[in-house]
Amino acid sequence: MIDKNSPIPVYYQLKEDVKRKINQGVWKVGQCIDSERELSENYGVSRMTIRQALGELVQEGILVREKGKGTFVCEPKVKQQDMMSFSEMINKSGRNLVTKVLSFVKISTPEEFQDIFRFEQLYKIDRLRIVDDEVVANEIVYIPCDYCGYLDEEILKGSLYKLLEEFGYKIAYSESALQAILTEDKHKILFNTQENIPLLKSFSKTFTENGKILFLEESIYRSDKFILEVNISMREGKLK
Repeated sequence: MIDKNSPIPVYYQLKEDVKRKINQGVWKVGQCIDSERELSENYGVSRMTIRQALGELVQEGILVREKGKGTFVCEPKVKQQDMMSFSEMINKSGRNLVTKVLSFVKISTPEEFQDIFRFEQLYKIDRLRIVDDEVVANEIVYIPCDYCGYLDEEILKGSLYKLLEEFGYKIAYSESALQAILTEDKHKILFNTQENIPLLKSFSKTFTENGKILFLEESIYRSDKFILEVNISMREGKLK
């Protein structure tokens, strides 16, 4: 299984083989995989190599270590790294996405949004995002009625990004504020659970290329099902 003469590093070959076994169901979600000693014997490699491979799988959210118990297969999570729609992200992962529109109404622009939007009316779109039959996110989007053509609930079951591009808008970037929140009864109803679950609340503004705010979004994600990776870099010339 491991070709030590290959230019591909041994730890990487091992890592890919562990992933293959997980995908094939040899080790299922929640199951403890073989110990480091067993893996070392089975693959004929050092335990240091085993640790390196497993360490990367832990960082990628594929495995989790539990002290004194072993290393277990994690439940797959939705992972967002770049600027893309939720629909596009799920499609790329090969998983099944269903969008349920809870409400779609036209409202007078709330006072707290009047400094952002100079329009009298907004569409308020409340949607659940269901991945592989589990509710992962609740999204509430506010967008000026003047920005959109004809909309209905059926259209809103697809990608909002793609829909807005069809109306002539090109989405460039977003600004988000993130907050961990406690589970309330209303969240248990939304996410169809009786348990207290970790939740991540996001408030974001999405902009076009010329800096125009296209829509606002208030979202709540199950943070045990969703990973948001943020890349931060130092701007050149800012450090003296």
